[in-house]
Amino acid sequence: MESQEHNGTGTEFCANGSSDYCPASISWKVHRAKEMPGRTVLVGLFIIGFLIFTLFAFGFLLFGVAVVVLFGATHTYFLPVKYTFSSQGVTVDKGIFSYTYEWSRFRRFFFTNGGVVLSPFKERNFLDNFRGVHLLLPAESATIVAYLKRRLPAADDVS
Repeated sequence: MESQEHNGTGTEFCANGSSDYCPASISWKVHRAKEMPGRTVLVGLFIIGFLIFTLFAFGFLLFGVAVVVLFGATHTYFLPVKYTFSSQGVTVDKGIFSYTYEWSRFRRFFFTNGGVVLSPFKERNFLDNFRGVHLLLPAESATIVAYLKRRLPAADDVS
């Protein structure tokens, strides 16, 4: 197996041991609220209506709790999320929280509706959606998928 080393050109060996080179880093941003303005208006009106109902029906204290819970549940939809693949791993920056996961944590990936899941399991497992990391993909995702294919085996490649 080839050792992972920097070749001085801004690229490096891919983690899966292939002789292909991976770019130093790839970044992209996904903002679902901007991508679907019609849905955003409907969701926003529903949330505002629910919060007004909560304020009048339950008082200011539970209104505050509802604001915090709804913001926590919907912040990845209303705020942009930035993803970065680097030699160290995957960074997910949600504006409020930022997580970095090392490549060694992941064994394979598979596609979902609108994204991809990086899984810590070699084979399909019912815990994939709970232990894996779900990344939203932009409309033009060919370079991101190519980078992932060089880094990790796809779910159908694992035997």
